[in-house]
Amino acid sequence: YYRFSWAAPTDQCGTSPNTDFDGIASFSWGFGDKGFKRKTAGECCKACLDNTKCNTWVFCGEPLCFAPDIWNHSFGECWLKGSPGSPVVQPLVNMRGEYTEKYRRRHPTAPKFVQWTAGIVRTARHVNGTWSTRAGW
Repeated sequence: YYRFSWAAPTDQCGTSPNTDFDGIASFSWGFGDKGFKRKTAGECCKACLDNTKCNTWVFCGEPLCFAPDIWNHSFGECWLKGSPGSPVVQPLVNMRGEYTEKYRRRHPTAPKFVQWTAGIVRTARHVNGTWSTRAGW
């Protein structure tokens, strides 16, 4: 469903553009009027760093960010999550890179690229991750 090339992030936030990570725990919910919002991906990362249980974060930096669910995800959503692995965090990848035509036929409202920005903190090194169960929705 996705076309992408991966390179290990080089910043302290482990930033990966055009990426959405899942998590085995969520410490903040981004959507809705009372959702956890931040103005930038950097602020979302800082919120993750400030939460000792958080090791993965996801930020919507577009007016709307597509996800194959029933919600309308909007600018500023900041999801703080926990992914398995220590000392090397093994992120669970929901979406990454460019959506294929096959994916876009199944989800006609999907844009060309994943609109989310995600990151990993508190890891000994960065790894590509594994596909989550949501990757095939």
